[in-house]
Amino acid sequence: MKKERNTYQKTLIKDIVLNMCTHPSADEVYEKVKEQCPTISRSTVYRILNDLADKGEVYRVKVINGPDRYDKTLCRHYHVKCTKCGSVADSEYTRIDNIELAHDKCSGYKITGYEICFEGICPECATDNN
Repeated sequence: MKKERNTYQKTLIKDIVLNMCTHPSADEVYEKVKEQCPTISRSTVYRILNDLADKGEVYRVKVINGPDRYDKTLCRHYHVKCTKCGSVADSEYTRIDNIELAHDKCSGYKITGYEICFEGICPECATDNN
């Protein structure tokens, strides 16, 4: 089994995602990382984020019609996306119990995962007069 290296860049990227209160895109993470590590490439940030998500160290939020976002909260939960500014936040909506089992029974599929993202207008955009 291949031993994984824990590089400065990987640690920096993970720390940035874990300390952000938003759900940043890879580009937003790249801009933050670049402040501390100016020589890092965008592709390195993307690669490391994908690796962290694949290993379950950060949660990848797949957003329809938008870039993936990254979340420090690892347990399954729902999200809401602003249709005006594109921001993504955790939804306060409680989890729907047994949604996978209900879908299994009516579709015949063996459900292996799902993503629920509500859409709406965030409080900042709702009060914006633009």
